Amino acid sequence: MTGDGGKGWDNMKQTQIGTTTSTFGGSLATKLKAMSTAGFVATEFWPKDLFEHPDGPTTAVELLRENGLTVSIYQALRNYEGTPPADRDLKLGIAEQMMDQMGLIGCDLLSLPSNSGLDSSGDRERIVADLARLGDLARSRGVRIAFEPICWGRWTSDYRDGWAVVREANHPNIGLMLDSFHVFLPNSPLAAIADIPGDKIFLVEVADFAASALEPIEISRHYRLFPGEGNSPMAAFLGQVAKTGYTGCLSVEVFNAFYRQNDPFDTARRGAASMSRLLQSM
Repeated sequence: MTGDGGKGWDNMKQTQIGTTTSTFGGSLATKLKAMSTAGFVATEFWPKDLFEHPDGPTTAVELLRENGLTVSIYQALRNYEGTPPADRDLKLGIAEQMMDQMGLIGCDLLSLPSNSGLDSSGDRERIVADLARLGDLARSRGVRIAFEPICWGRWTSDYRDGWAVVREANHPNIGLMLDSFHVFLPNSPLAAIADIPGDKIFLVEVADFAASALEPIEISRHYRLFPGEGNSPMAAFLGQVAKTGYTGCLSVEVFNAFYRQNDPFDTARRGAASMSRLLQSM
């Protein structure tokens, strides 16, 4: 913890800034070049990125290297914790496959959005035990798991409850992902962010949005905005994050159908400029 957050903001302004390939249209080569040219140093990667090229994942690895980009997180193991017992080994098998893929791109962090499946169980002991078991697998593979409370999650939809689950799992390889979108859309209070130890926040994602009557999942997948382009108090969010002592990557995770139709280089510059304005305003 950093008290008034002053030192935390100094750290925050020096942190890596990344973004996700899903913000951009075009080929993977074009997306990564656009990110690098705009000044991003990290990207979130997806299986479709790794296997897009007919020559296989070697090409994706070469493109990352050529553009000087690291991979902040690999997306995403879905509907795992609380899954029916008959499906648990299948899910763990998928997790292992994804960890194999992470090894190809030099990534040590796997995304785990909270379960939204209708067949999942809300039994807290099961959820915590499932996370701990996944943590053991992650430890054996030298990777970590970022548990992300998504706002339409069936049992864990609030970052405060997500942090409680991570705390109860009590595993060094299980941490929290904080996404401003999933904090702001349900209007969750920000104050409790400062109570989370920075070393248990494995990734911070930032995205804005405009007020809308659309369903949360529709806004999330098609109408996210770059920080400062919507109505969310992004500086207040990052101010609370700074108080935790977090020094990891700030990843701009924006899914927007309009952005994907634009020139990727223009979109990347727009995203990078939004983060520059946000950090300079503090």
